[in-house]
Amino acid sequence: MITVRRRESGEALLQVPSDTLAGAELNHAVLLRADLRGADLRGAHLRGVDLCQADLTGADLAEANLAGADLTLANLEGARFQGANLSDARLQAVTLEVKGAARTDFGRADLTRVNLKNSNLAGASFANAVLRRIDLTRVRLAGADFTGADLTEVNLSHADLTGARLTQSMLCGGLFNGTDLRNADLRGAELALAVLNGARLAGADLSGAQLSKTVIARCPDLHLARGLDAVEHVSPSAIDIDTLRHSLGALEDDFLLGLGLAPPELACLRAAWPGALARV
Repeated sequence: MITVRRRESGEALLQVPSDTLAGAELNHAVLLRADLRGADLRGAHLRGVDLCQADLTGADLAEANLAGADLTLANLEGARFQGANLSDARLQAVTLEVKGAARTDFGRADLTRVNLKNSNLAGASFANAVLRRIDLTRVRLAGADFTGADLTEVNLSHADLTGARLTQSMLCGGLFNGTDLRNADLRGAELALAVLNGARLAGADLSGAQLSKTVIARCPDLHLARGLDAVEHVSPSAIDIDTLRHSLGALEDDFLLGLGLAPPELACLRAAWPGALARV
């Protein structure tokens, strides 16, 4: 018999007539503020479960089904969700009590339409995960690994992705309003229809990234990104005057022409800002 208890009081929340929680049938259980530190929940059935404010530090939820679950304000430090189904789950403001890296593992997990706003997931792994239409607004993701992840139509507005790995990730239609991408690895990333509005790009590696109808606006440090000469222009994109005002002198003609500027337009822009003629 396993008894799941409340974090502070030790009050019994649930009793499971088994010697393990792995594979347990716990759909729609109410486990508010549960103490599940280090729990073995591999393959558990947790659809619609209430895990708000639960402590899942170091818990193993690999291959578990958490579709529609509510993990708002839960602590996920060091927890494993490899291959888990978290589609339509709510994970707002998770792991905020952890000051450093959360190191949560979501590798290969399904996080379709998940709400992760205002969370701390620095150093987390989302390698090869499905995160279509996920909301990552204002999430701390410094050093996170999104290698090969599908982030189609992701909202990363005001998120911290400094030093994150987004190699070969799908970012089609993504929103990057005020996103910090400094020193991020975007090699081979798909950025078709993405909007980079006020994104910080200094040190970001865009080698092999695919641009197609991509919008680059209010990005004054675009010229400090790496790999611009190796960007793949699948179709014309857009760049605004504010970005050009700050970066024109350091951007090569081939990059700007690849974005869709016509040679006469580029010549006029360089003539309009004579001080920007020299590449720096």
